[in-house]
Amino acid sequence: MFANILSSIGNDFITQTLVTFVGLYGFYMLVARIHLYLYQRDNKRKPVHYRMFRLYSKSLISNAPSKKEKQFYIVTNRLTWFFNTVMIVAFLIYLIKVFL
Repeated sequence: MFANILSSIGNDFITQTLVTFVGLYGFYMLVARIHLYLYQRDNKRKPVHYRMFRLYSKSLISNAPSKKEKQFYIVTNRLTWFFNTVMIVAFLIYLIKVFL
């Protein structure tokens, strides 16, 4: 049964695309949660303005209460930019493969 599912995923391009996007999204969620967990473990509290998928402005980063929180926001921005870029590139590859 599992082999049948894998073989149908391997033969169907739409399913491959869906699995790819869900996998990338899941990996982003995992990396972001680990990043938040490591910050909370070290500082015993959650960052003041933390939200998933948020890009933090320079003014918010410069007005952060502590140096560790500033670093957290900077790294979170980098993670979000990286995964957004990967998702856009994957979507463009999907479009190119479909229409060419």
